[in-house]
Amino acid sequence: MRKSIQSLLIGGLLVTTTSLAGCAVDSDAAEQYTVVHPLSIKFTIPKDLQPDAKKKQTFEATVWREAKPAQKVDYVHFEIWKADGTVRYSMEPAEETKPGVYTIAKALPKSGLYYVKAHASSEGAMIMPTRQFIVGELS
Repeated sequence: MRKSIQSLLIGGLLVTTTSLAGCAVDSDAAEQYTVVHPLSIKFTIPKDLQPDAKKKQTFEATVWREAKPAQKVDYVHFEIWKADGTVRYSMEPAEETKPGVYTIAKALPKSGLYYVKAHASSEGAMIMPTRQFIVGELS
């Protein structure tokens, strides 16, 4: 009986030791993961916007990574719409005017609350911030 208990204890000890050996942390574990630096976008929206079906207003988005304009941007698209749904510009590619700075020009024919959303991707990171702005007077 004593031998069987010793055998069980030794067997259990071997299983435990083998199991724990597989759980060891590699010394270079931190280097095995890719570090992704997050994107941010700073919008520039024209001030004192008035409704005008013919005059186009220019919206600007600067894509930032690590406190400087992003250099390798895969795409930037803009969406602009009126809160009540009466005006909607679907997602369209923006024009790069200088490194990291993207623009689009759109006419805003009606007064009200609008939204602009930028969709941007760079080196595997993606961001889609939305900002609201007012055209003319709110009723």
